[in-house]
Amino acid sequence: MKTIYKNALCALVGVGMAACSDFLDVDPHNQISDAAVWSNLDYAEAFLNNCYRWIEGDNEQGVPFCSYTDELYHRTGYATEVYTLGNVSCDNYNVGYSEGKGNTWYFYYTGIKNVNQFLERIGEVPVASDVEETQKEEMIGQAYFLRAFYYHQLYSLYGRVPLVYHTFDMDAEWTQTRADMDEVADSIVADCDRAVAILPTSYGSEDFGRATKGAALAVKARTLLYKASPLFGTPSTERWQEAADAQKAVIDLADQGVYNLPQVNGYEEYAALFCDPQNPEIIFEKMYNTVSGGAYSQSYPMSSPPGAYNGYNGWGVWLPTYDIVNLYQNEDGTDFEMTGVQKYNIQVPTVDANTGEIVYTDQTIDATKISPYENREMRLYANILYDGARWGYGEDNHPVQIYESGAEGVTSGEQSPTYTSGEYWNATQTGYYLRKFMNPDYDQWDETVMDNTPWIFFRLGEFYLNYAECLIELGRDSEALEYINKTRTRALLPALTDANNIREKYEQERAVELMFEGQRFFDLRRWKRMEDAYSAENCPTAMKIYKLGDGTLLYTHNTTILQQRNFREAMYWMPVPRYELNKCPNLDGLPYED
Repeated sequence: MKTIYKNALCALVGVGMAACSDFLDVDPHNQISDAAVWSNLDYAEAFLNNCYRWIEGDNEQGVPFCSYTDELYHRTGYATEVYTLGNVSCDNYNVGYSEGKGNTWYFYYTGIKNVNQFLERIGEVPVASDVEETQKEEMIGQAYFLRAFYYHQLYSLYGRVPLVYHTFDMDAEWTQTRADMDEVADSIVADCDRAVAILPTSYGSEDFGRATKGAALAVKARTLLYKASPLFGTPSTERWQEAADAQKAVIDLADQGVYNLPQVNGYEEYAALFCDPQNPEIIFEKMYNTVSGGAYSQSYPMSSPPGAYNGYNGWGVWLPTYDIVNLYQNEDGTDFEMTGVQKYNIQVPTVDANTGEIVYTDQTIDATKISPYENREMRLYANILYDGARWGYGEDNHPVQIYESGAEGVTSGEQSPTYTSGEYWNATQTGYYLRKFMNPDYDQWDETVMDNTPWIFFRLGEFYLNYAECLIELGRDSEALEYINKTRTRALLPALTDANNIREKYEQERAVELMFEGQRFFDLRRWKRMEDAYSAENCPTAMKIYKLGDGTLLYTHNTTILQQRNFREAMYWMPVPRYELNKCPNLDGLPYED
């Protein structure tokens, strides 16, 4: 077996048949006959490798889930505005240009169809030794994991979905309906349990990246966390206890030494954890090849600050918002707030439309001279590129300059949107760039190598926090503190000792520790609090920094809303595409339409 990357080996043959649904249509591969594939373990393994193709990392394309939340302002839109502007419907389901977000229903059901085909045929494959028998069993366990993973993706976005556990003949009648949410969750758990019973806790280096027992337990645990949450049904002690037990099963593997939460001495070491596929905290990840021309992490081009340092004229697309950056606490564990704010008179440059000359106009702003980036917790420095932060590969390492001219004769910083000595139309609109997932050792000038920063789907820190939430819901607040503090103290913050307002403290820690990892979109939905994130006071705004003639920097909150957002209650779920409703008469379009 070989390490799993984005460009997994293509399947040697595809023979699944469909009834009325596109997501069961055949995508034929005719290099080798069907009979040959299922008579050879190596060929069958190649088919399984192909089944990993539908694992899509959030950094694989230009639309991470955090684009739909208060974490980011997605500067170019890239179909995210279908969701953020409230235009989602059964006819308008493309919320991102990647396969997994552009046509989510088709994408994951295609993966499920291929896994079903593998499970139906793997029993025919002969083995010649005990080693091959073990290999075959582990392949079956991986298939159960993959089916659970794909259904978990559908469950988390659609809630009710058809449960399809076999392939269809061409003349078969399609009668399936969308199963109840609990039935979907329970079926995912059942596949996870099957996988857990088979899969090892780890592999050798040649198979690094394949699904493990821990990965299957993680899918089960997250599914049951969702099942216990308000969006997915009526919360109860029984549901929260079931979810707690599932989180604890993941944590038990860490207690046995399978995973661990690496301790760090500073923000560089913390930041490096998210670029290292060997990070012992990782339970399951999407890895990429480094060879140019293959799939690769998009973190660099979507996040890099502008200028010659990345060659994209300031390709800053994933832009952290003013409010989300303020969530990072001070290094002493207190909440951050801007201090020393008073009125200042500045001169703001604009370009005269008729002459093209720069004209300065007087303006009075509420601002402070006190830098908001001093003495903050280290995760701010690890995750955010702010004015004065250093970035760049090798000799290009430099302080990022986001400040703008606040007086006549002052040139705006090279990474600001008003820098006039170059093309910086892509520069940040929020006053920040994203540093998380950015590998400082990646040489963007080497055209033969691509950034292979992995996408981490499951890591130990999440399950400490998941478990804390379950304990809070079960009334075990003091125990919950212990698990909140595991990620908090790893970030060199003082441990929490007071369980008062523990839910608020928990959500603060969860938002910061898991920031930009795709979790907040699902958290706000499962808590039924997306309306709050889309309210006018939480729409994306910016930090503005003005430089005066004497070099003084003024920091001000520009309250101009960068994007007016709209959320409708139906949008707690993604819509079933119209083409699927038309082809499958027993499906319903709820909550968008009957």
